[in-house]
Amino acid sequence: MPRQQSVARRYAEAAIEIGRDEGRLDAWEHDLGILRSLFEHREVRALAQHPAVPFATKERILRRLAGEDVADEPLKLVLLMIRRGRPAALDGMFDEFGELLRRERGITRADVRSALPLDDEQRAAVSERLRELTGTRIELHEEVDADLIGGIAVRIGDQLYDASVRSRLERLRARLTTA
Repeated sequence: MPRQQSVARRYAEAAIEIGRDEGRLDAWEHDLGILRSLFEHREVRALAQHPAVPFATKERILRRLAGEDVADEPLKLVLLMIRRGRPAALDGMFDEFGELLRRERGITRADVRSALPLDDEQRAAVSERLRELTGTRIELHEEVDADLIGGIAVRIGDQLYDASVRSRLERLRARLTTA
């Protein structure tokens, strides 16, 4: 696991643990979502990463930007990462927190690529099939990829289920060239 990823994971695990112990996981999810959206702004990210800007200035600006919408503990976690010189790990921490929270709630993320957008009936069928496969609730993240030609490809963690026309054509081509 690369260093930034392991750093991000440790902070995310701490956030999950604190939120679980306090019975405030939903509040942590909300607050870290707001903080994540702040860091989507190039200026905020640059401020957090700039070594010449004193930490006190960074803290004052971030506290003002977060306002009353964010509880103190999630903000302190982000500020701690910045103080310790780890602002580059913030995105990873937000992602890891989301993944750990899904796991805590018994939800599996499935990244679904399809040649055309799925309609509601197809989406429900894919969700149901994946639920049967994993034994968990499914959170679909859809992406249209015309290169698939037809069908779908689903990634759950490290596992890839590829039922695309493109994949089938590539397998057929491989069989024909080896025969």
